[in-house]
Amino acid sequence: RDPVSLLSIAKTTAETLENAALLKGVTLHVAGEDAKVVGYKTLLSELTFNLMDNAIKYNKQGGRVDVHVARRPGETVLTVQDTGIGIEGYQQDKIFERFYRTDKSRSKETGGTGLGLSIVKHAAEYHKARLAVDSRLGEGTTMTVVFPDGVKG
Repeated sequence: RDPVSLLSIAKTTAETLENAALLKGVTLHVAGEDAKVVGYKTLLSELTFNLMDNAIKYNKQGGRVDVHVARRPGETVLTVQDTGIGIEGYQQDKIFERFYRTDKSRSKETGGTGLGLSIVKHAAEYHKARLAVDSRLGEGTTMTVVFPDGVKG
């Protein structure tokens, strides 16, 4: 485990997803503090990629994805907020299960496997982070990952 800059990972991920965002007509914005998390860069990159990729995929034409990294006393917070289709309340507890898809008919449209948020959940658990979802159907979703300082394996 090493100190890893979440802001740097988010910026690199935004560059990787730039074409996907352009094709979808989604504006992708990354901001915040250069906060570090003690952990595994590969897992943190996968977590960030999957959150940002979903925020683009399940967004509306002309939508927006805002990624923010912040320090709070004793923790670092990664927030990915979108203006997308949202997730119905009864499904919000299930979305982190392996292979779970909120709308099976969209599977071909988005090309996903239903594993992205499961990977996010496991990467968060590995880093002893708290994971929260706040979503409103038709308005968008905010995914928040709160990493405690100095987590050791």
